Amino acid sequence: MKIKRCPIIFHNVISTSARCKTNGWHIVARDFRNAIIKNGLYSTGPIIYKVSHFDKSVSEADYTFYMPVNTSIQMEDNDKYRFDELWKFDDGLAYRHADVEDDIEESYELLHASAKAYNLKLEETFYHIYLDVYGEGIIDIYAPIVREA
Repeated sequence: MKIKRCPIIFHNVISTSARCKTNGWHIVARDFRNAIIKNGLYSTGPIIYKVSHFDKSVSEADYTFYMPVNTSIQMEDNDKYRFDELWKFDDGLAYRHADVEDDIEESYELLHASAKAYNLKLEETFYHIYLDVYGEGIIDIYAPIVREA
């Protein structure tokens, strides 16, 4: 897949944040999905996550997970979950990182190089859209465009 320029839009998105080991993010994502199911909802799209504040010394980072669900909900303010009726970015670059075993840093470098070539400024935190395809995981990386340089 080549790098594409496109918007991204999801409706009825629940999100949560957690600090976890970089090799254990999928456990937090699974627990998040299970909490959604236990509350009578179901996912209508992929799990999306972003990584921030990476601490290499302990292999931990802050993750925020997003999951679109089947209906709009009323959620009281809390410090665990958030609900957005519309979650979107009007413009960004997308790249398919097809093999989760490959170094994802190379995919980030391709996105940065493409942005530089087209005089674009990217948001520093990329979004990872995890897709389960025939029992294998692939990740679409979405880099919102902040502005044209």
